[in-house]
Amino acid sequence: MPGITVLGKPYEAGLVIFDKDGTLLDFEKTWVGIIGELIDALGGHAPDPLSLRGRVERALGIDLGKSSIDGNGALAMGTFTECNALLAYALYREGIRWDRAQTIVEETGARVFSASARKKHVRAAQGALPLLKALKSRGIPLAVATNDKHRDAVVDMELIGAAPYLDLVVGADSVKHPKPAPDMIDLICGSLGLPASQTVLVGDTAMDAMLGRNAGVMLTVGVSGIVPADALSEHMDIVVSSLEDIA
Repeated sequence: MPGITVLGKPYEAGLVIFDKDGTLLDFEKTWVGIIGELIDALGGHAPDPLSLRGRVERALGIDLGKSSIDGNGALAMGTFTECNALLAYALYREGIRWDRAQTIVEETGARVFSASARKKHVRAAQGALPLLKALKSRGIPLAVATNDKHRDAVVDMELIGAAPYLDLVVGADSVKHPKPAPDMIDLICGSLGLPASQTVLVGDTAMDAMLGRNAGVMLTVGVSGIVPADALSEHMDIVVSSLEDIA
């Protein structure tokens, strides 16, 4: 079986599954810009755009002024459906009728999250492409499991040049139950004909660790960043500082 090395220690791996945001993508460089555009667009519908900005930042767990994201917050761990609900609630608290708030979020999100808009902000994480290329050259199947939409995840992988190395991309809308339920890994393993017991999961939040544990993967690897290494080590089998620690 092909091998993967983490912090210099070799493991036999039949399949490697990556989270997207914060793992293959630089979370802060990518999402601070996108969410900033989203908040500006939503502000055009609010009586007090500055007040709405504060509500959205607190709801999603992002500080645009500091260009930082809370690794335990909704943006980092939630699904797109959960984040949309929080955005609609923020608009509602600003005095916008609930049904109208939902429509605004859907229509605004469709524009801001379009492929052309994402292209301005999406950035690969350090070491992502060299690692994918190296693993693929050894014949290891590779997949992505993300709580983002499948369509948007595919676009992101194409934008950073990762798509040619990936065998499968699974989003929250690809399964009945998103992370931390095991559905995504079950789907990937079933589609590729490989067991979870031979799978390595690489992610950057406790949600990813729970996904791996619930699915019964052989190894979970945490990439510290928006979640500090000491906090991530409480959930992951191994924690690395970047994808460059994996070979």
